[in-house]
Amino acid sequence: MAGREETSARLEAVARRQRHLPLRVNPLLRYTSLPFIVAGLSHVLAGIFGLFEGDHNYSLQLLAWGSIFIAVGYAWINFMEPSRSITREEAIVLVAYSWVTTPIISALPVYVSLGIPFIDAWFESVSGFTATGLTIFTGQVNPDYGVYIPSIEELPASILWWRAVTEWFGGFGIVVMFFTMVRLGGLPAHLVGFAEGRFERLEPSIARSLRALMELYLMLTIMGAIGLYLAGMTPSDAVYHSMTGIATGGFSTHTTSIGFYDSLLIESVTVVIMLTGAMNFADLYAILKGIPRRFSGEIQSLLAVAFLASTAAAVMLYTAGWSPKGFLRDAIFHVVSALTGTGFGIDDLSSAPPDFKALLIPIMLIGGSIFSTSSGLKQYRLMVIVKSILWSVSEVIYGGRRVIARSVGGRPVTISELQNVISVAALLTLTEFAGALALSALLPTRSFVDAAFETASALANVGLSVGITSAAASIPVKLVLIVIMTLGRLEVAGFLFALASLAKMLRR
Repeated sequence: MAGREETSARLEAVARRQRHLPLRVNPLLRYTSLPFIVAGLSHVLAGIFGLFEGDHNYSLQLLAWGSIFIAVGYAWINFMEPSRSITREEAIVLVAYSWVTTPIISALPVYVSLGIPFIDAWFESVSGFTATGLTIFTGQVNPDYGVYIPSIEELPASILWWRAVTEWFGGFGIVVMFFTMVRLGGLPAHLVGFAEGRFERLEPSIARSLRALMELYLMLTIMGAIGLYLAGMTPSDAVYHSMTGIATGGFSTHTTSIGFYDSLLIESVTVVIMLTGAMNFADLYAILKGIPRRFSGEIQSLLAVAFLASTAAAVMLYTAGWSPKGFLRDAIFHVVSALTGTGFGIDDLSSAPPDFKALLIPIMLIGGSIFSTSSGLKQYRLMVIVKSILWSVSEVIYGGRRVIARSVGGRPVTISELQNVISVAALLTLTEFAGALALSALLPTRSFVDAAFETASALANVGLSVGITSAAASIPVKLVLIVIMTLGRLEVAGFLFALASLAKMLRR
């Protein structure tokens, strides 16, 4: 009897929900409002931070915009009823759509509030959400519109915080953020990791894993802020740079970035934060919690590459005689910044030796760990490529007399996975070359090394610059970099999967 009453109550609840949600639609259409919610949250948080710093005018504007975006997003979701569960292909399309549209939506309030050209607000928003860190707030005139673009120091506090929040959100992963709205939006949890392409379970269930990831991300940010504060930063700057450092984004409150402080202690703490953000979060979680785990080996690989590249860079800078902060200090900081994809700087790299810039290009393209806030090829794929070369050499030397265990990080490497790794590496290389050619054609007065450097920085979502990115850059240059930053975040392969999935959906 009680069972029948419970079933009847459930059916009545469903009928009531259907009466209030008359519009039954394709699930993908229902979730198209999620970027409004993410963009709105970025403005609400930035507005709150700005109010604490006394910036009432711009903060209230961002709070108003953010509230409207969130209200529209939730109203859209609650008004529509999905006609069925979302498919794997639709989830992939949703991710690609979100990485494109979220920065556009988030740029609108900044464009209106500051009165700058939309292309500049859009560029900064893309750079933030992709956790790149290239900036157009350089205190120069936009040559296409004749409008002055303020420098970082001239920005209102709320806009400064908007930049940090977008990077913190972007490093965390837009799809992972979507999961926080699962109860309201109904986005299936099992598709989050597949669609984002960078998720590992920290706990037995996906729900608990995502909650653990959020807690870990927040804890690392707080620890980084405490470290920077103790090293000499103001509380506000410490929180800001910890947010953008853990996100491996690299936005700063100063034009000269970390170099503004001219402090070896602050630089050392920043190096630790950058490396932490680029480490495999599943390995970090297991280490901190004391959980037995088959480690990926990416942390060791990251540290080994950082050591070898820093040594080579130090020798190179010492030989070239370029060391504004000291050849060892410059080498270590900029190599770690490039490898982790953070983009913090302590010197103006536009005057650095060409050989040093050329060395940093492959370092940027390698990137951090698979399950981290970094972009680029990733350490796991680097290990697969290196080991596959060793396996091939071993086969040639020993033939069939030796059994080769093809595994990386304790996990077997299949032919299919090896093909995938080679494909990603090839697409990354081709995109880098195409981007460098495009920038060279648009900037004939700049060297190809500079064009390749800026392309690699955008593609690997690093943020180091040799001066090509600025308010004074032309619209075509900014558009090329916007496209490259976006491709780099989800990876070129990710967008190809999205296009293939979209084509499959349209054929049905």
